[in-house]
Amino acid sequence: MDHIIGLKHGGKTMTENLANACSICNESKGSDIATFVDDPENIVRFFNPRIDIWEDHFSLYETGEIIAKSMIGAATIKILRFNHPESIIERKELVRKGLI
Repeated sequence: MDHIIGLKHGGKTMTENLANACSICNESKGSDIATFVDDPENIVRFFNPRIDIWEDHFSLYETGEIIAKSMIGAATIKILRFNHPESIIERKELVRKGLI
């Protein structure tokens, strides 16, 4: 489990602020809530599974790679390292087995 908004940013340990996260995503995110994507003047928040719709921000390819469809998606992919080689291998196998 990971805090969507970290405790140091005022997030609470309650269902509405918790999300399942693999160890790679959890460690990569830390207490971050946003990042810069293309423009160092504009900060972009991460995907929030409690308020955002996955399909609005990401596409999953048969290769196991996740592609951004929005700036929120790009920020999330960048920091949570969605396309880490181990994650792609695991995801590709899940796609092959029809589990995702």
